[in-house]
Amino acid sequence: MTTLDVQILVTELFGPASRLAKTLTGYEARPVQTQMAQMVIEASQKDGTLLVEAPTGTGKTLAYLLPLLTLGRRVIVSTATKALQDQIMDKDLMLVRQAAQHPFSAAALKGRSNYLCLYRYRAFCQSGLPVLEREREWALRLESWSTTTETGERDEFKNMPEWLSLWAGINAGGDHCLGRKCADFDRCFLNRARERARAVNLVVVNHHLFFADLAVKEGGFGEILPEYDAVVFDEAHRIPDVATRFFATEISNHKIRDLIGDSRREFDEVGGGDDGVLAALVGLEEAAFQLRNAFPQEDQRLSLTPEELKRDPGTAINAVEWALYGFKDALEPHRVRSAGLAACGRRTEEMQEGMAKIRALNDPSQVYWYETRGRGIYLSAAPLETGPIMRELLHPRTKTVIFTSATLTSGPAPVGFNFFQEQLGLAPTEVTVCQLPPVFDYPTRSLLYLPRHLPEPGDPSFSNAAIAEIIALLTISSGRALCLFTSFRMLQLVRTGIEGKIPYRIFTQGEASKGALLEAFKNETSSVLLGVSSFWEGVDAPGETLSLVIVDRLPFVSPTEPMAAARRRWMEMNRRNSFREMFLPQAILSLKQGLGRLLRKTDDRGVMAVLDVRLSTKGYGRDFMVGLPSAPVTSDLEAVRRFFA
Repeated sequence: MTTLDVQILVTELFGPASRLAKTLTGYEARPVQTQMAQMVIEASQKDGTLLVEAPTGTGKTLAYLLPLLTLGRRVIVSTATKALQDQIMDKDLMLVRQAAQHPFSAAALKGRSNYLCLYRYRAFCQSGLPVLEREREWALRLESWSTTTETGERDEFKNMPEWLSLWAGINAGGDHCLGRKCADFDRCFLNRARERARAVNLVVVNHHLFFADLAVKEGGFGEILPEYDAVVFDEAHRIPDVATRFFATEISNHKIRDLIGDSRREFDEVGGGDDGVLAALVGLEEAAFQLRNAFPQEDQRLSLTPEELKRDPGTAINAVEWALYGFKDALEPHRVRSAGLAACGRRTEEMQEGMAKIRALNDPSQVYWYETRGRGIYLSAAPLETGPIMRELLHPRTKTVIFTSATLTSGPAPVGFNFFQEQLGLAPTEVTVCQLPPVFDYPTRSLLYLPRHLPEPGDPSFSNAAIAEIIALLTISSGRALCLFTSFRMLQLVRTGIEGKIPYRIFTQGEASKGALLEAFKNETSSVLLGVSSFWEGVDAPGETLSLVIVDRLPFVSPTEPMAAARRRWMEMNRRNSFREMFLPQAILSLKQGLGRLLRKTDDRGVMAVLDVRLSTKGYGRDFMVGLPSAPVTSDLEAVRRFFA
């Protein structure tokens, strides 16, 4: 297909006389959308790799789906969130079907834990184990739903709360799957979903599931996804973190207790075990209890060091490892009695190997840490670099790869893509990059407020000064604000500091699920939403309800965070500048994500406020400013007042 042919096809798909134009009332061709569509077609024609930063408002889903499906490609779209999966399946595909030049079929395939496991659910019902008081009503609803559901998807069971703990014991999570040996294999909801996916032109999945399929393909059997011509990674900025988590080894006391509970249920099913098995299970239970008590009771995330293993944590890890060996030996003669017991044996071996790997602390390509959350202790080993994994597993197996997101660059292209490319294991000569211009009119519809009178975030007086500034800003904006914080401690300080000082409803992360908080925030125009971490992205509240975004400080990763600390040491050993090459670009991408919550539609307008004076006073502040939207900048609170007036 020549350049002219590509341009003709793009015009047919997105031009003023296209089916899309006839489908959408008031349709106007977007230059950024047609530019992206043209690059997608060109990448598909030459089996290439494309990185395209497409700002909010580009219409990027149509820009990649319409061309690829029109060309007859079999496509996998991988997203970071279920919300985008649902948006593509429930909304975007309606438009694509009307505008595409020939019919196509599509299916969504979600992570295993989203599906009900009939085998585990039956075991749960037969176990006679008590159900928590607050979950009894939901257990009764599940009983009815399990007999009528067509898909077994958690999302089909309307209003199921996030805190429903019994779902963890009945979903189709990978550790528990018996595969073809399961008595319910032919009726399995997950298996049915896979079969549907094999028969369609377009499959929409999440990043974790895509990497699970890559790992299985590496083993040479049991592929999850069908063969495909092209894969599109939407929300691609999340891929390095997902890859790191997926290829990590994690052992927790909760996993050990799940193994104990499942093993006991399996022995009840086949008629009980011998005294050696029962004693080994008791020993494993005691070791899991010892493991949790060997680490701090408060929530922490710290590096796991050789010094740590010389003390109580090391003793507890050894105790768990020996208890796993003991249970494995006791279980061995029983594994042939049922597929469930065989699966418990496999899980025991995997935990043994994982615990031995973590205890050794001897792989320089891995970073080791522990995390305490409530009653849980999690021990992890994860790869320092995701690039080599991506280069080995993804790139040789995929013809056309398209990575897209609103935030892939830390500065102007092509150099601005370097940080992301390195995480993907891509050399600059192997890819085509494109940084599309902003769709929204930031110069006239937004303002960037950078106060210069505040102390630096490390100053003890910063918290009180920031609270006073936030109260002033919220008073001017009449609420209608999203406040983003880099720590839960600062969020709580601000929540306490502004309560009673502003006449607006305050919603705080942790009070309810993210979805419920966002819905309440959007429905109450003058409200204020406070959030950390996940609220820096995925918040889509167009219109007047979100007219102000406040960021408390530049989102640098803490240098003591285990992964960041290990990567810093590794880079410095290799005589590389960890601040310029890792901490700074990572922070720029995060800030772009946070401030990107403001303008979501062309008629939106509002103020972005960053309370960190380092943006104005430090040399690296210029790097941040180059990466941010081209909004007018002010340090005058009166200018903010005039903007809203």
